[in-house]
Amino acid sequence: MALFVNADDFGKSKEINGAICEAFERGYITSATLMANMPGAKEAYKLARENGFDDKVGVHLNITEGMPLTTGIRNNPLICSQDGSFNAAFYHNTKYRLYMDRQSVDQIKAELDAQITLFLELGFKSMHIDSHHHVHTNYPVYRAIKELSAKYHYEYIRLSRNLYRGGSLFNGIYKAVYNRGIHRLADRHSACFGSYRDLMTYFLLDPDNRDDRCREASDPMLKLYSDKDVEIMVHPMYGENGELMDTDIPMKEERCLDIKGV
Repeated sequence: MALFVNADDFGKSKEINGAICEAFERGYITSATLMANMPGAKEAYKLARENGFDDKVGVHLNITEGMPLTTGIRNNPLICSQDGSFNAAFYHNTKYRLYMDRQSVDQIKAELDAQITLFLELGFKSMHIDSHHHVHTNYPVYRAIKELSAKYHYEYIRLSRNLYRGGSLFNGIYKAVYNRGIHRLADRHSACFGSYRDLMTYFLLDPDNRDDRCREASDPMLKLYSDKDVEIMVHPMYGENGELMDTDIPMKEERCLDIKGV
């Protein structure tokens, strides 16, 4: 059992690529996932290869930001704007997060296929799958991923977020059913997944309180890491003063994610 810390959004920009490289160098993360359709994707492979972590990079599937790699999906107003860029319209409508017509699913499938293909053509190999804004946990996108499983041998697929407290009964049931489906599509999976903030609040700590953030992993946290595989997502970037941040929290203060001590 172990703690895995994954950096999302590799390839999104030159700045984020640099931040993820530094996070690897400092030992803050164990893996990263690539947005193949974004401008920094080619540079991301070059950096990963030069710095020796290309085998630790998976796919960050994306249908909510940037330009699609395929043309068919650009005419779908649920997914793209008139200029052809992703608009995330479906993502803000519960109906379409649960159901889309066959044509839309086929368009999503083609786009995800193109992103995985480009990921492999760049030189990456790991079939570690997750997604931008967790779109793979929406049922139409899950259908597309499932249908592509005959073509790609998934090593790992991220769970729907389950390391948190509260939530509606319907949401809990959906997550439980979805996560069982994910287990059948990949060779391995974690038992728990969430963000750093999710982890902190799950253990009744305040992620906005510096004293809480700077605490090392508590005994209950260490027990969780030893009993179960736990994935925590982070988003490395640089703050205004050049400090390495996980969105809005200095990564050096996320002491309970000290992967060297787990």
